[in-house]
Amino acid sequence: MARKKGPQAQQAYEYIKSKILSFELAPGMPVSDHSLEQELDMSRSPIREAILLLTSNGLLESTPTGARVASMTPEDIVEICQVRKAIEVAAISITMDRGGMTQEQKDSLMDIYRNMQENRDPAQNYHYDDLFHNAIVEASGNRRLIEISDKMRLQISRARWLNFVLPNRMEDAGQEHGRILDALLAGDRQACIESMELHLNNSEQNFKKVLNSLQYGPQFTLAMSYISNQGKQNQEDGLD
Repeated sequence: MARKKGPQAQQAYEYIKSKILSFELAPGMPVSDHSLEQELDMSRSPIREAILLLTSNGLLESTPTGARVASMTPEDIVEICQVRKAIEVAAISITMDRGGMTQEQKDSLMDIYRNMQENRDPAQNYHYDDLFHNAIVEASGNRRLIEISDKMRLQISRARWLNFVLPNRMEDAGQEHGRILDALLAGDRQACIESMELHLNNSEQNFKKVLNSLQYGPQFTLAMSYISNQGKQNQEDGLD
C-alpha cells in the first residue's frame, strides 16, 4: 500500500511533482534535496521522504549521485499504455462480476463525461479524461488495482501533451469515451471491454505517431509550450 506522507512531505511531494509534470524538471534532470531545502524553506527530511515516494511512483529514479527525473521514452509510453489497458479491462470485469456500477457511480461518471465534453481547453479536458478513467478503476473496489492504476496514470500524465498534437484526437477520444460510458450504463461487459481496448489502443497509436513523425514538429513545440506555461501558472496561483 502507498506510504502516508506528513504535511511537509506532502507539500514537498506536490511541489516536486508539479515541476516534473510542467517540465520545469525535464527527464534526466537531477533533483537536489539541498536546492529544494532552500526553495521550500524546510528541512531535508520531508524533502527526502517526498523524493522516495516520487521514486516509488516512477517520476524519479535513483542514481549513484542522487535522484533525477525518470526518462520518458517512446518505449516507456508504450509500456505504460499496455499496463493501463490490462488494469482497466480487469477493473471492468471485476465491476461486472459484482453486478455492474451502482447508480451513484453511474451518475458520477456521467457528470465527469459531460464536463469533459464541455471543456475544450486541453488541460481541462485532460483533467476530466483522467477522472473518467480513475472512476472506472475505482468502481472495481480492488485497492491494489487502484494503487497500480494511480501510478500508471501519474506516469502517463507527463505524456498528456501528445494528446494535443494530432488534429481531431480530442474529438475522437470524446466519442470513444461515450461508447465506453454507454456500455457501462447498459451493463454490457463485452461491449465495454471492446470499447476500452479500442480507446486505449488508439491512444497508444496516437502517441507512437507523434513521437515517430517529424510532421508534427511545430504542433509538438506549441503543445510543450502550452504545458510549460500551464505549470508555471499553476505554481503562481498556488502562491497567491
